Amino acid sequence: MSAMLVETNYWSTVLSFLAQQYLTDSHTTCILWHASFDIQLMTSPPLVVHLLKPEKWPSLEKDVNYERKRAELEENQVFYNDWIMRLTLAIEQSHCESFIAFQEHIAEFARYFYNASIYSIWRSTRNRFIFVYTDELLAETVDAASYFDGYIFHDQPNILVVNGPFLNSTIFEIKTNSFVGPRYFGKEPTSVAFDTLQLYDAQFGKIMWDAGIDMFSKMRDLQGREIILGIFNYKPFMLLDYDKEPNVYDRALNGSEVLIDGTEIRILLIFCELHNCTVQVNTTEKSEWGDVYANYTGIGLMGMVLDRTTDYGVGGLYIWHEAYLRMEISHFLGRSGVTCLVPAPQPIINWALPLRPFQATLWICVVLCLVLECLALACTRQCERATATGASPSSSSWCQSLRFGCVSALKLFVNQSTGYVATSYALRTVLLASYMIDIILTTVYGGGLAAILTLPKLEEAADSRQRLYQHKLIWSATSHAWINMFDAGTADTVLLGLMERFRVYDAEAIAAKSRTEQMGFVAERMQFGHLANAEMIPDDALSRLKLMVDDIYFLFTAAYVPRLWAHLDAHSRFVLAWHSSGFDKYWEWKIAAEYMNANRQNRMLASQMPKLDIGPVQLGIDNFIGLILLWCFGMTCSLLAFLAELWCFKVEQL
Repeated sequence: MSAMLVETNYWSTVLSFLAQQYLTDSHTTCILWHASFDIQLMTSPPLVVHLLKPEKWPSLEKDVNYERKRAELEENQVFYNDWIMRLTLAIEQSHCESFIAFQEHIAEFARYFYNASIYSIWRSTRNRFIFVYTDELLAETVDAASYFDGYIFHDQPNILVVNGPFLNSTIFEIKTNSFVGPRYFGKEPTSVAFDTLQLYDAQFGKIMWDAGIDMFSKMRDLQGREIILGIFNYKPFMLLDYDKEPNVYDRALNGSEVLIDGTEIRILLIFCELHNCTVQVNTTEKSEWGDVYANYTGIGLMGMVLDRTTDYGVGGLYIWHEAYLRMEISHFLGRSGVTCLVPAPQPIINWALPLRPFQATLWICVVLCLVLECLALACTRQCERATATGASPSSSSWCQSLRFGCVSALKLFVNQSTGYVATSYALRTVLLASYMIDIILTTVYGGGLAAILTLPKLEEAADSRQRLYQHKLIWSATSHAWINMFDAGTADTVLLGLMERFRVYDAEAIAAKSRTEQMGFVAERMQFGHLANAEMIPDDALSRLKLMVDDIYFLFTAAYVPRLWAHLDAHSRFVLAWHSSGFDKYWEWKIAAEYMNANRQNRMLASQMPKLDIGPVQLGIDNFIGLILLWCFGMTCSLLAFLAELWCFKVEQL
């Protein structure tokens, strides 16, 4: 009994010493209880501890949380076992950030902790681990070599290993995984190395030897540790250039090197300059962001991050809820708006063109003016004849006067003379006044018609979010990723209508349709005005397209990294400093100027503004088609009237 007390006190002493140094700021510390290590942590302030007992896990399957989580994983067809389930529930329910594992539990914990971390909706960037073992029990374990073979020892920096020769040892070796330095020899991973930090005498409670190594200094100098970047050409976010002097190793091309750059790539390049890490790329995926699925698998660039083929994925990637549930995202890198190049407006050409110089109200006034002229001329002529003959007016004479008034008013309106000889000054005065009014009207009308013919009015273009919806215009891109982040429950009416008219075509089809089809083509408006995703539109199609004045929607872009990515905190701090310095704007302008066609960018940006200074326009048949249609209509009516007169004349002779 006394031996057991001594043993327990010594292990408790060394672990309490380490917990006081490293675990006091953790939300909760999970201890995987082991029968041979009955410990009690003594810290100030006391730690919040959650005890896990792997030996009793099979008997806990009736737990409500266990059943709920199991049903969720089985529904998504996800692999799990008791270790994964209990660690997942510990992270979700108790919010464990730090973990202490003993002896043979170390290998099981290291094997399944990553699965548990991505299955859990709760996550932390402050995970710390203490692994405890004795040489005495290690020798009895068949698979002792696999204790420290798990992925966690390669990927996590905050790991402490406490080793004692025997269960009742008083002196303990405290080690940490190296973490820094190259992770690979070529494509093969290196073995895990450990550095001794201290020798601790638990009997006297003091440090016997200290290497002077700060465990947290690893992140400040990574000594060339590789960060693998998934990349394909998507200017100006990220780009590959095989013609310029290469600067990074491409793991997909058997050791070839390539130059990489881009507004979001430079973030990682400068980050690695500051922290002394090495950027490598994986160009396996050529042109697809990809997708993630409910069973924690994925395709494309997103799938490569999810299965840890790459450590870092960017390229205008939006903050997507489904991906966030399975990966980590960085602080936002920029704002990206989804807009369209739509067909440019065409001049309005129709039969109503001669009516456009005057507005509807003005035409009503003109008609009323002509009616008044008719009545004034008819009344004046009737009075003139009555005065001359001295006879009372008859109905036939009034009909003749009205006919005279209508014909004379129309003749004066089109600047034609009348054959009637006016004998009274009253009728002459009315004719003169009518002629002056008609001259003013026809002059104003002629000036307005000339302006319309030389400066044609354009039809309405679908160049805004609302007008794109109202015109029911088809719009297209090369992937469903442009609309995957929305569903019927979150989208508004306009966006739902636009989603119904979204189509997916390959790059060749989009290039062909942009020359002839009346449809929109997706472009991405970056934070400081430049356009991405427009390279597939050929130059000869830009003249018939117009950039929308607003965005269909906008989202923030971020970098996606695997869950438990060790550099996430440092990277987010760096991104905040990058935004604050203004380099985000400088890099976008510099990279767009260096790698993108400035003339194309200017043409697309200028297309959203109306072209007011167009100079003289050579008139063509399009300018007169309205007049020609009106003339054809008048001639047709005249011909029909002439035929009707002939027919009536023949009927009267019979």
